[in-house]
Amino acid sequence: MHLKTRQYLFISSIIVVSLLLTACNTLQRIQTSEITGRFDETFNLYSKHLRWSHFKQLTTFMTPEQIAPALEKIQSLEGRKISSVRPQAWIFDEKENVMVGDVDIDYYVVDRGVIRSTTQHQTWRLNGETWQLDSGLPNLP
Repeated sequence: MHLKTRQYLFISSIIVVSLLLTACNTLQRIQTSEITGRFDETFNLYSKHLRWSHFKQLTTFMTPEQIAPALEKIQSLEGRKISSVRPQAWIFDEKENVMVGDVDIDYYVVDRGVIRSTTQHQTWRLNGETWQLDSGLPNLP
């Protein structure tokens, strides 16, 4: 084989490998984007239920281990009205399919007219196609 032919084959091989790696990376980014997009949708719906004080309905977003403790806690949240739910930042662990972050919650105690804020550290787990909250209900003293 001529030297030029070997060089062309070598360069062609490098180009093909580079294209394959780029394509795999692009597919991974698309998949991650779809997963985080589904998370955003789930968190937005969760936030709406929280702001509307639909505490019992929030259990539908939770992992099975968190449902019973949340149901027990609902009564302690009566008289609390949420005015704002703001996530600070999310970190997605692709290997564990877990999203973690802090959420600022502004609320008021209706019968005392007291305005308060709290921060809840949340962990969300991807179970198949569904994001589930693994942190329970926030504490609203």
